[in-house]
Amino acid sequence: MLAIARPAGDGDVQDLALLLVEAETEMSSQRGGTALLASHDQAPSASDSVLSALRDVDTMVWCGVWEGAVVGYSIARTSNEGDSVIVTVTDLYTTPQARDVGIGEVLLEAAIAWAIGIDALAIDAHALPGARESKNLFERLGLTARLITVRRNLR
Repeated sequence: MLAIARPAGDGDVQDLALLLVEAETEMSSQRGGTALLASHDQAPSASDSVLSALRDVDTMVWCGVWEGAVVGYSIARTSNEGDSVIVTVTDLYTTPQARDVGIGEVLLEAAIAWAIGIDALAIDAHALPGARESKNLFERLGLTARLITVRRNLR
């Protein structure tokens, strides 16, 4: 069976909220994850976060589906860089059990196709230090590093 990405809808909120919690839990244990999570707007609940993304006209949400189950998701948002539109993939997550079946690829390909469709200048995404699988996925689909952020905690 093939991995597919499809636009998310209201019927997906519960599945996506569970995946969002999984993603945040996994991210918080990675180097830089806590700082990245703190930089995101926090809704009162994961369901509220998903609903907010689904309702935002500048945002697109996809479900990654394998064997009929939602096993991943991605969220991309538009912003302006001068007169041009930039798309940023803010979330890209696949459950550990469904990695290596192409879910991440189809989710990222959907975001790239959407960005091309809205005539965006570029597409950005973030990978945490040490997240080699994410970095490799991004590079396979043509995204390259253009900025490395470093930090020293002062307290």
